[in-house]
Amino acid sequence: MKIYGSNNKQMHQMNENEVFLLRLHLLIVIVKASLKGYPIGKFRKKAALDIVSSVHKLISNLDISFLNLNTSSHLFKERVKLLSVMGTAIISEDYPLGIHRRQAVLDNIEMITEYAFPQKNLKLFHEVLKVA
Repeated sequence: MKIYGSNNKQMHQMNENEVFLLRLHLLIVIVKASLKGYPIGKFRKKAALDIVSSVHKLISNLDISFLNLNTSSHLFKERVKLLSVMGTAIISEDYPLGIHRRQAVLDNIEMITEYAFPQKNLKLFHEVLKVA
């Protein structure tokens, strides 16, 4: 019988910091996809709202010193909380987004990405996102 999966013996349990970064990354991709008009079906919508809620809860009690930020921790946390609120509004219903609100969301995402993922280029995957 063939066994599929990773053979890496050096795997470790994910800690709260890694879980937070993965969920934040996913939240950013979800919000960007919504802003670009990709469809959001019932299951994707529920999963997206669960991610938003999770990120909001995690950031409140998380010690983010592991990020070695060039800005205040408080400001970064507030940006993430704002993104979670904006994400909820964008994902949950057809929230009217004018050009200024859309730009505010994108600016906030850009700042968060700059601090949390400085070496990564967060991309949208068209093939995955076009199917709800």
